[in-house]
Amino acid sequence: MIIEKKNKPGRPPVELEWPEGEFTAKQLAETLTGKLSRVSIHSKIKKALDSENPSLEVVRKVKPRVGRPETVYATVEQQ
Repeated sequence: MIIEKKNKPGRPPVELEWPEGEFTAKQLAETLTGKLSRVSIHSKIKKALDSENPSLEVVRKVKPRVGRPETVYATVEQQ
């Protein structure tokens, strides 16, 4: 007996379009307003950086006077 399962359990995946220009994970989280958690956003960023054809690149790190440094990302031009 073969049972085909059409629906996966859990939440549907959230497709994410990277903004044009430079951005931080914090800025991206503010624009999504609750659709994805901060950890999920960082996971998607890491996946985009480590893929064979990376869609993001690290531009620089901003070190504020107080707090943790923030990484600034930018989209890569696809050829």
